Amino acid sequence: MALTCSPADLKAVTGLVGDPGLAGAVCSSVDVAGAASPLAAVLQHLAAAAAAAAAAPSDSDREQSAATDASFMLLSGYLVFMMQAGFAVLCAGHIRPKNNGNILLKNLLDCAIGTLAWYLVGYGFAYGEPRGGGGGNGFIGSGTANFALSSQTKTVGIGSYYHFFFTWAFSAASATIVAGAVAERVSLLCYTFYSCLMSGLTYPVVVHWLWTRDGWLSATAARPLFGSGAIDFAGGVAVHTVGGVAALLGTYFCGPRLGRFEMDGEPAKGFRDNNSNMVVLGTFLLWFGWYGFNPGSTGAISSYRFAVIASRAAVTTTVAAGVGGLAAMVIARIILSTAPCRPPPAPAGSCGVIDVWAAGIVGILGAAVFIVGDTLMLRARLDDVVAAVPMHLGCGVVGTLFVGFFARKQYVIDVYGMQPYLSRRWGVFFGGDGRLLACQLIAVLVTICWVCLIMLPYFFLMAKLQLIRVPFEQEIAGLDASKHGVLTTNELPRSQGSMVSRKESTYK
Repeated sequence: MALTCSPADLKAVTGLVGDPGLAGAVCSSVDVAGAASPLAAVLQHLAAAAAAAAAAPSDSDREQSAATDASFMLLSGYLVFMMQAGFAVLCAGHIRPKNNGNILLKNLLDCAIGTLAWYLVGYGFAYGEPRGGGGGNGFIGSGTANFALSSQTKTVGIGSYYHFFFTWAFSAASATIVAGAVAERVSLLCYTFYSCLMSGLTYPVVVHWLWTRDGWLSATAARPLFGSGAIDFAGGVAVHTVGGVAALLGTYFCGPRLGRFEMDGEPAKGFRDNNSNMVVLGTFLLWFGWYGFNPGSTGAISSYRFAVIASRAAVTTTVAAGVGGLAAMVIARIILSTAPCRPPPAPAGSCGVIDVWAAGIVGILGAAVFIVGDTLMLRARLDDVVAAVPMHLGCGVVGTLFVGFFARKQYVIDVYGMQPYLSRRWGVFFGGDGRLLACQLIAVLVTICWVCLIMLPYFFLMAKLQLIRVPFEQEIAGLDASKHGVLTTNELPRSQGSMVSRKESTYK
């Protein structure tokens, strides 16, 4: 340490404190010559040291902060997992009673199988870090540190138990998106392998790109893309775009349900909203789950800054969902002369970095994209039972690109920080230089390409092997009766002739 006092002052201070090391600390931090006396200099140093010690967090304070963050993340994970019940109920409300038991079983198996895939390899591919430290690669988790939680589990952050649990709930939500889109005809074998592939590889790689320090698209990378990186606060790309693209591919290769479209291509009646009570209940469960999904993406709650971010995410989620749900009903009434009950759009990718009023705008845009997308899917004879593609792919892309226009500077700095070498990575409407918007667009495009690269060959192979959907006879009889031996409806065909004629009229 550099001494600032004379040898005489140092000798005097040493005589007072009796410790040459402490005397050196006094002389290096206090102007002894300028003080009233050597004793005053010692007292001044001790007062400053006591203030610094009081300001520094103690071990108990750090433990309390870690416990608070863990409790918040566990609670958020519970809410996200509750969305699985929402998906299940919503799917059951949209399909015919003869398939209710089967779709509920698929939702349950989706979580069970996806859990195993996420535990064994998915979490490692997403958040794997090289053993012994060091940088990883930008494409996929490297090393074996987080495969099957084989590393020594940390108390906080990546590798902790609560982080694994919360991210597992996200993974399950991403995989379940496809279940409703291909309901009433997809085979259990095809769906089982799909769930493993989604939770074990497809989704984790995109997570690594966007949500780790090493990811090439990450806004938290040491040197982010274009000096900005892509902002995906709560999964507009990683969850919704990934799940939406997979749902589109599954819907296309599965083909429509028997009788879903008339000979002239018009949608047949009676294939949607068969139980509006369950549809509305599922919608509320999903809305409730958003309060874990979006605010929980803050990752912590123990500081004032984190508390503000999480609270803002909760409010923007509420406003976007409310305004978006209302807008969807109004637009549907105008375009389709109906007012269907659907899960309201929520600004997952942007909820932490936009204003509350902007959340209303993204809700309206998401509602318009959802209604138009749903209409176009029907015109293309793509039978998406629960409209998962327009909801997740359409609204996910809108929310992601919205960040490039409406992200506010202060909110971005609050969430991601602001280093000198970074560009003006906030919305172009708030003075941004457009690099954030470019990163958002790239994130959407490469994610679509990645999901197609994995899922398109898989569904194509399943279709070629005739393993993607159940036989027509089982589909007509109902999957509850034909697959599980449970008769839950009177929708069984009256004769073999009616089965054949319906099949041939639909696929001729």
